[in-house]
Amino acid sequence: MLGWMNKSGETAKDLKETLVALSFSTFGVLLTGIIIGSFTDSFRDFPALLILIPPAIDMRGNIFASLGSRLGTYLHTGEVSIDKKSEILNENIFSSFNLTFSMSFYLGFLVWVIASYIGNNLSLISIILISYLAGFLSAVVMTLFTFTIAFASYRKGWNPDNVTAPLITLAGDIFTLPFLLLSFNIVIKIGEGYQMFMLLIFILATVASFYPLKMENFRRIVIESFPVFIICGLLSSLSGNILGSHSHILVNYATILVILPAFLEDGGAIGGILSARFSSALHTGEIKYGKIPKKVLRVFLDMHLIGAIVFPIIGIFGYLIGMFFSFNVNVIKIVMISFIAGELLIFIVNLLSFYISTVSFKMGINPDNVAIPILTSLMDFVGTACLIGVAFILGFA
Repeated sequence: MLGWMNKSGETAKDLKETLVALSFSTFGVLLTGIIIGSFTDSFRDFPALLILIPPAIDMRGNIFASLGSRLGTYLHTGEVSIDKKSEILNENIFSSFNLTFSMSFYLGFLVWVIASYIGNNLSLISIILISYLAGFLSAVVMTLFTFTIAFASYRKGWNPDNVTAPLITLAGDIFTLPFLLLSFNIVIKIGEGYQMFMLLIFILATVASFYPLKMENFRRIVIESFPVFIICGLLSSLSGNILGSHSHILVNYATILVILPAFLEDGGAIGGILSARFSSALHTGEIKYGKIPKKVLRVFLDMHLIGAIVFPIIGIFGYLIGMFFSFNVNVIKIVMISFIAGELLIFIVNLLSFYISTVSFKMGINPDNVAIPILTSLMDFVGTACLIGVAFILGFA
């Protein structure tokens, strides 16, 4: 049984594991904030790149946090052993690359549409190729990382549901943005002929990645994930649209951009932790569809307590990074913005995580395939709206 709903000692253990994972996640993803601070001029010149950041990072988290959640469920239910190879694992790897290729093309096209709407003239071929190249590079690293975290945590007696989501989304943030900027610099420096050739290779790889559809687990993962990821890509692109539409303001108050990755990361990670727990609990029969039980409400309160620690820290580190780059920043105001927006975000993610997991399970859909992608994409949009909205209310500087 999953003790997080039963014993106070196990609850304390889950709190410790969650807070440790989120702490690593928060401190690590602030590196992404430093990268964003270093490339402010690139975002000013190419707003489409700013639009691509949320959906690209979000999609990487969606694909590989879902993979981590499935691995946790496989380990809890005994479908997979850490000491034996399994065809299920191969099918999960194939499906992750299939979804990465397919969604990279989709996101590139979606971002080009949004960028064209707000007046940016980056070419369709260029933005799709940037999305493809960054997706492929990230997927290679993220696959290895996801399997390592899931199996190592289980081997050490930790619940993978508590650590895979925050650490995998952290890795998605840390690796995706540098790969995105690297891909951007590569693509804009090569001629159109080379761009077309590279794009053709990626399109052919995308088509070839559908070959394992005859495999049962691969087919179910792709069929259940694909429509959800389409919607998630649209939602996270809307958060990119918020950034792109306000880019002329945000680059002048870049501290908000600096803390945004960590803010969205922790909001999405909390949603991922909850949905992974709920999925495992639904599979083992510990919770059922219906009214939120009191034991789940206690878990919600724990998340608010964790948020009261994590989100002010994000604001403090955002202030320090802002000072390093000589940004215009007020420490009290940036901490208050992060804290208030964070607690508001947790309230929303608590409710969404429970109902998305239980409703999908009742419909016969594996929550491991859909809950985390839906939540993290919603968190990108809702989180961006919360942070920018509270910042406007309290004032940026």
